[in-house]
Amino acid sequence: MQYAQNVDYLLASIIYLGSHNYYWARSPKNMAEELSLDEDRLQKVFNNFPGIYRRSVRKARNGQHYYALQARYAQKEGGDVNDPEEVSYIEPLDTNKLQLLITFVLQSAEQERTSRRAFTTNFISIAAAIIAATAAVTTAILKA
Repeated sequence: MQYAQNVDYLLASIIYLGSHNYYWARSPKNMAEELSLDEDRLQKVFNNFPGIYRRSVRKARNGQHYYALQARYAQKEGGDVNDPEEVSYIEPLDTNKLQLLITFVLQSAEQERTSRRAFTTNFISIAAAIIAATAAVTTAILKA
C-alpha cells in the first residue's frame, strides 16, 4: 500500500484522530460513517501503516479493533501500558506534532510519485538506446 494512493484517507484520519477532543481511538466502521469514507479502504489504511496507526487490543461492539495514532497513544501519562477506553482523555496532538505527521505523509507520497516518474524516464531512455543500437547494427549489416 502506498502513501500517494491513500493520501486522502491518511490525512482525513490523522486530522480526526489527532485533534478530536472526545475520541482518541475509533473503529473503522464508526469513523468511516462519521467521515463519509469507505470502511474497507479505511481498514486497509489502518492495517498497512502501523507506524502511524496503533491497533488496540480491545474491540468495539461491532467486533472491530479500535485504532489510534501512535503519536497520540504515546502521550498517555504514567507507566500504564493497558489499553485505554475509546473515550479516555488523552490530550489531542499539538499543532506541531500534527503538522509533522501531515508533512511526513505528504513528503512520502511525493517521493513515491518522483520514484515512479524516474523509473518511467529511465525505462524510456533504455528502450530508446536499444532501438538506436538495433538501428545502427542493422544499418552496418545492410551496408556490408
